[in-house]
Amino acid sequence: MTRRLSRVRAAVRRHRVATAAGVALAVLCAAGAGELTARDLLRDRIAGAAPALGGDVTVGGAGGSVLWDLMTRHIPRLDVGSDHAGLGPLPDVSFRAHLDDVRLGGPGRGSVAGTRAEVTVPTGSIGAAVEAVVRATHPSMPVASVDTDPAAGTVTVALGPGGVGLLTLRPAVTGGRVTLTVASLTVLGRPVAADALGGPGGLGGGLGALPGPQRPYPLGLTATSVRTLPTGLTITLKGGPSTLGGS
Repeated sequence: MTRRLSRVRAAVRRHRVATAAGVALAVLCAAGAGELTARDLLRDRIAGAAPALGGDVTVGGAGGSVLWDLMTRHIPRLDVGSDHAGLGPLPDVSFRAHLDDVRLGGPGRGSVAGTRAEVTVPTGSIGAAVEAVVRATHPSMPVASVDTDPAAGTVTVALGPGGVGLLTLRPAVTGGRVTLTVASLTVLGRPVAADALGGPGGLGGGLGALPGPQRPYPLGLTATSVRTLPTGLTITLKGGPSTLGGS
Protein backbone atom coordinates (compact mmCIF):
# COMPACT_ATOMS: atom_id res chain seq x y z
CA MET A 1 0.00 0.00 0.00
CA THR A 2 2.81 2.40 0.95
CA ARG A 3 4.64 1.68 -2.32
CA ARG A 4 1.47 2.28 -4.30
CA LEU A 5 0.97 5.65 -2.61
CA SER A 6 4.57 6.59 -3.33
CA ARG A 7 4.14 5.72 -6.98
CA VAL A 8 0.94 7.77 -7.17
CA ARG A 9 2.63 10.76 -5.50
CA ALA A 10 5.63 10.51 -7.85
CA ALA A 11 3.31 10.40 -10.85
CA VAL A 12 1.44 13.46 -9.59
CA ARG A 13 4.72 15.34 -9.12
CA ARG A 14 5.87 14.45 -12.64
CA HIS A 15 2.53 15.60 -14.01
CA ARG A 16 2.79 18.92 -12.16
CA VAL A 17 6.35 19.47 -13.38
CA ALA A 18 5.37 18.65 -16.96
CA THR A 19 2.34 20.95 -16.73
CA ALA A 20 4.43 23.80 -15.32
CA ALA A 21 7.04 23.31 -18.02
CA GLY A 22 4.34 23.33 -20.68
CA VAL A 23 2.81 26.52 -19.30
CA ALA A 24 6.22 28.18 -19.11
CA LEU A 25 6.97 27.17 -22.70
CA ALA A 26 3.61 28.51 -23.86
CA VAL A 27 4.23 31.80 -22.08
CA LEU A 28 7.70 32.11 -23.63
CA CYS A 29 6.34 31.35 -27.10
CA ALA A 30 3.56 33.91 -26.67
CA ALA A 31 6.05 36.51 -25.44
CA GLY A 32 8.35 35.79 -28.35
CA ALA A 33 5.51 36.10 -30.84
CA GLY A 34 4.40 39.34 -29.19
CA GLU A 35 7.93 40.74 -29.41
CA LEU A 36 8.11 39.93 -33.13
CA THR A 37 4.71 41.52 -33.71
CA ALA A 38 5.82 44.64 -31.82
CA ARG A 39 8.94 44.91 -33.96
CA ASP A 40 6.83 44.54 -37.11
CA LEU A 41 4.52 47.34 -35.96
CA LEU A 42 7.43 49.65 -35.21
CA ARG A 43 9.10 48.77 -38.50
CA ASP A 44 5.90 49.64 -40.38
CA ARG A 45 5.62 52.94 -38.50
CA ILE A 46 9.22 53.90 -39.34
CA ALA A 47 8.90 52.75 -42.95
CA GLY A 48 5.75 54.85 -43.31
CA ALA A 49 7.45 57.91 -41.83
CA ALA A 50 10.60 57.50 -43.95
CA PRO A 51 9.91 55.75 -47.29
CA ALA A 52 13.47 56.49 -48.43
CA LEU A 53 14.72 53.82 -46.03
CA GLY A 54 13.40 51.14 -48.36
CA GLY A 55 11.65 47.88 -47.62
CA ASP A 56 14.23 46.13 -45.43
CA VAL A 57 14.03 48.39 -42.36
CA THR A 58 15.05 46.78 -39.06
CA VAL A 59 14.17 48.18 -35.64
CA GLY A 60 15.12 47.32 -32.09
CA GLY A 61 15.07 48.80 -28.63
CA ALA A 62 18.35 49.50 -26.88
CA GLY A 63 18.64 46.69 -24.35
CA GLY A 64 14.94 46.32 -23.61
CA SER A 65 11.71 44.76 -24.75
CA VAL A 66 10.16 46.39 -27.79
CA LEU A 67 6.83 44.84 -26.81
CA TRP A 68 6.88 46.57 -23.42
CA ASP A 69 8.02 49.84 -24.98
CA LEU A 70 5.20 49.66 -27.50
CA MET A 71 2.65 49.01 -24.74
CA THR A 72 3.82 52.05 -22.78
CA ARG A 73 4.11 54.09 -26.03
CA HIS A 74 7.50 55.36 -24.90
CA ILE A 75 10.81 54.09 -26.29
CA PRO A 76 13.92 55.56 -24.62
CA ARG A 77 16.05 54.70 -27.65
CA LEU A 78 15.11 53.08 -30.91
CA ASP A 79 17.74 51.66 -33.26
CA VAL A 80 16.81 51.75 -36.95
CA GLY A 81 18.75 50.22 -39.82
CA SER A 82 18.49 49.61 -43.54
CA ASP A 83 20.99 48.24 -46.04
CA HIS A 84 19.15 49.56 -49.10
CA ALA A 85 18.16 53.11 -48.23
CA GLY A 86 18.27 56.25 -50.34
CA LEU A 87 19.90 59.53 -49.34
CA GLY A 88 19.00 62.31 -51.74
CA PRO A 89 20.23 61.20 -55.19
CA LEU A 90 22.41 58.42 -53.70
CA PRO A 91 20.71 54.99 -53.95
CA ASP A 92 21.36 51.76 -52.09
CA VAL A 93 23.24 53.11 -49.07
CA SER A 94 23.58 51.57 -45.61
CA PHE A 95 21.68 53.54 -42.95
CA ARG A 96 22.05 53.23 -39.15
CA ALA A 97 20.24 55.60 -36.78
CA HIS A 98 19.51 56.02 -33.07
CA LEU A 99 16.23 57.74 -32.22
CA ASP A 100 16.06 59.14 -28.68
CA ASP A 101 12.95 59.49 -26.51
CA VAL A 102 10.38 58.22 -29.01
CA ARG A 103 6.76 58.90 -28.03
CA LEU A 104 4.08 57.02 -29.94
CA GLY A 105 0.57 58.37 -30.41
CA GLY A 106 -2.20 57.04 -32.60
CA PRO A 107 -1.84 56.31 -36.30
CA GLY A 108 0.11 59.09 -37.98
CA ARG A 109 1.16 60.68 -34.69
CA GLY A 110 4.35 60.46 -32.65
CA SER A 111 7.46 62.42 -31.75
CA VAL A 112 11.22 62.00 -31.50
CA ALA A 113 13.42 64.12 -29.24
CA GLY A 114 16.52 63.71 -31.39
CA THR A 115 18.18 61.46 -33.95
CA ARG A 116 21.76 60.52 -34.75
CA ALA A 117 22.65 58.58 -37.87
CA GLU A 118 25.52 57.29 -39.97
CA VAL A 119 25.26 56.45 -43.64
CA THR A 120 27.77 54.34 -45.54
CA VAL A 121 27.84 55.08 -49.27
CA PRO A 122 29.65 52.47 -51.40
CA THR A 123 31.37 53.54 -54.60
CA GLY A 124 28.69 51.71 -56.59
CA SER A 125 26.04 54.07 -55.21
CA ILE A 126 28.08 57.10 -56.25
CA GLY A 127 28.50 55.62 -59.73
CA ALA A 128 24.74 54.99 -60.05
CA ALA A 129 23.93 58.59 -59.04
CA VAL A 130 26.47 60.04 -61.48
CA GLU A 131 25.32 57.78 -64.30
CA ALA A 132 21.68 58.83 -63.80
CA VAL A 133 22.67 62.46 -64.42
CA VAL A 134 25.12 61.84 -67.26
CA ARG A 135 22.86 59.47 -69.21
CA ALA A 136 20.11 62.12 -69.29
CA THR A 137 22.12 63.97 -71.94
CA HIS A 138 24.74 61.38 -72.95
CA PRO A 139 23.05 57.93 -73.08
CA SER A 140 26.15 56.30 -74.56
CA MET A 141 28.47 57.40 -71.74
CA PRO A 142 28.22 54.83 -68.91
CA VAL A 143 30.20 54.87 -65.70
CA ALA A 144 33.15 52.51 -66.10
CA SER A 145 34.51 52.64 -62.54
CA VAL A 146 34.58 54.70 -59.33
CA ASP A 147 37.65 55.16 -57.14
CA THR A 148 38.30 57.28 -54.07
CA ASP A 149 41.32 59.18 -52.79
CA PRO A 150 40.91 59.53 -49.01
CA ALA A 151 44.07 61.65 -48.72
CA ALA A 152 42.78 64.21 -51.20
CA GLY A 153 39.15 63.79 -50.14
CA THR A 154 38.00 63.21 -53.71
CA VAL A 155 36.12 60.66 -55.81
CA THR A 156 37.20 59.85 -59.38
CA VAL A 157 34.63 58.50 -61.83
CA ALA A 158 35.80 56.94 -65.11
CA LEU A 159 33.28 57.59 -67.89
CA GLY A 160 32.70 56.06 -71.28
CA PRO A 161 34.27 53.01 -72.96
CA GLY A 162 37.63 52.30 -71.40
CA GLY A 163 37.25 55.26 -69.05
CA VAL A 164 38.13 57.88 -71.67
CA GLY A 165 36.64 60.55 -69.41
CA LEU A 166 37.77 61.20 -65.84
CA LEU A 167 35.42 63.11 -63.54
CA THR A 168 36.82 64.19 -60.17
CA LEU A 169 34.23 64.99 -57.48
CA ARG A 170 34.75 66.63 -54.10
CA PRO A 171 32.25 65.61 -51.38
CA ALA A 172 31.12 68.37 -49.02
CA VAL A 173 28.27 69.32 -46.72
CA THR A 174 26.31 72.34 -47.93
CA GLY A 175 23.20 73.56 -46.15
CA GLY A 176 22.78 70.28 -44.29
CA ARG A 177 23.01 68.16 -47.44
CA VAL A 178 25.87 66.23 -49.03
CA THR A 179 26.98 67.50 -52.43
CA LEU A 180 29.50 66.03 -54.85
CA THR A 181 30.91 69.07 -56.60
CA VAL A 182 32.94 68.71 -59.79
CA ALA A 183 36.62 69.49 -59.20
CA SER A 184 37.73 68.61 -62.74
CA LEU A 185 36.71 66.78 -65.89
CA THR A 186 39.03 65.51 -68.61
CA VAL A 187 38.33 63.57 -71.79
CA LEU A 188 41.31 61.81 -73.37
CA GLY A 189 43.49 63.81 -70.99
CA ARG A 190 42.13 67.20 -72.02
CA PRO A 191 40.12 69.50 -69.69
CA VAL A 192 36.43 69.79 -70.52
CA ALA A 193 33.76 72.08 -69.02
CA ALA A 194 31.79 70.14 -66.39
CA ASP A 195 28.50 71.57 -67.68
CA ALA A 196 28.97 69.55 -70.86
CA LEU A 197 27.92 66.43 -68.93
CA GLY A 198 24.62 67.60 -67.58
CA GLY A 199 23.86 70.94 -69.14
CA PRO A 200 23.29 74.08 -67.07
CA GLY A 201 22.79 73.18 -63.43
CA GLY A 202 23.79 69.57 -64.03
CA LEU A 203 26.97 68.07 -62.64
CA GLY A 204 28.55 71.49 -62.93
CA GLY A 205 26.26 72.56 -60.07
CA GLY A 206 27.24 69.58 -57.99
CA LEU A 207 25.51 66.23 -57.63
CA GLY A 208 23.01 66.53 -54.80
CA ALA A 209 22.49 70.22 -55.51
CA LEU A 210 20.53 69.69 -58.73
CA PRO A 211 17.70 72.01 -59.73
CA GLY A 212 14.11 71.19 -58.85
CA PRO A 213 12.58 69.75 -55.66
CA GLN A 214 15.03 68.02 -53.34
CA ARG A 215 13.92 64.84 -51.63
CA PRO A 216 14.17 65.39 -47.87
CA TYR A 217 16.53 63.21 -45.90
CA PRO A 218 14.84 60.49 -43.81
CA LEU A 219 13.48 61.35 -40.34
CA GLY A 220 14.21 65.06 -40.69
CA LEU A 221 17.97 64.50 -40.61
CA THR A 222 20.60 66.95 -41.83
CA ALA A 223 24.18 66.07 -42.73
CA THR A 224 26.93 67.34 -40.43
CA SER A 225 30.05 65.77 -41.98
CA VAL A 226 31.26 63.54 -44.80
CA ARG A 227 34.46 61.51 -45.01
CA THR A 228 36.08 59.87 -48.02
CA LEU A 229 37.12 56.27 -47.41
CA PRO A 230 38.78 53.65 -49.64
CA THR A 231 35.36 51.98 -50.08
CA GLY A 232 33.23 55.10 -50.54
CA LEU A 233 31.85 57.75 -48.19
CA THR A 234 30.71 57.90 -44.58
CA ILE A 235 28.15 60.57 -43.74
CA THR A 236 27.09 61.59 -40.25
CA LEU A 237 23.69 63.19 -39.73
CA LYS A 238 21.64 64.56 -36.87
CA GLY A 239 18.12 65.70 -36.26
CA GLY A 240 16.38 67.61 -33.48
CA PRO A 241 12.83 67.24 -32.17
CA SER A 242 10.51 66.08 -34.92
CA THR A 243 7.25 64.31 -35.53
CA LEU A 244 6.97 60.65 -36.45
CA GLY A 245 4.14 60.07 -38.86
CA GLY A 246 3.19 56.99 -40.79
CA SER A 247 0.60 54.34 -40.05
